[in-house]
Amino acid sequence: MDTTSDLPSANRQRAPLDLSGRAWVTVAILLGLGTIYATSAPGGHFTWLMLVGVGGLLFGSCWLIVLGVVLAGSGKLVTLRRNWAFCAVPPLIVALVGSLVYVGAPVRMRFELSRASLDHFAKTVSEGAPPGKRQWIGLYPVDYLDGSRSAFRLMINDTGFLTSYGLAWSPNGEPDIDGPGSYRHFDGPWYIWEISDW
Repeated sequence: MDTTSDLPSANRQRAPLDLSGRAWVTVAILLGLGTIYATSAPGGHFTWLMLVGVGGLLFGSCWLIVLGVVLAGSGKLVTLRRNWAFCAVPPLIVALVGSLVYVGAPVRMRFELSRASLDHFAKTVSEGAPPGKRQWIGLYPVDYLDGSRSAFRLMINDTGFLTSYGLAWSPNGEPDIDGPGSYRHFDGPWYIWEISDW
């Protein structure tokens, strides 16, 4: 009885590696969305920036290691062709999100989505209604409100590192509000307010 036929042949080719691109793409998309959210407020949301930074570093390291293993192995063209989503989609997401952050699209998008609420709030304050204690204005978690009927400012929760950021409304030029901070014109009567925490 010959049992050598049951042994694996040294010449027999191994099946190409299956990388299940769906999981890699899903994680890349989630990290991309997290990055867009983290950078959608002036100065960025510090906690979110730290989370997506660590997550992106771990994901990128694992992706490069797996890609290196694939490129070092045999049948790499077949493996890369079969797992094109693993190879192509994460770098494309990184390039797209990086470009959006570079041009400031997340900050502009969040501001435009909140514009109606911000303008309505500014109108009620300018008409003499007390600002009251607000938790959210549009898509911004508000930590602090200050000012008068002619100009006010609001601090956005969890922004910046050693510097806090917010928005200021002043229809008559740069805000003239007592207190620390500097202003940079953003859009219409709206300014980005920046105050150093140290």
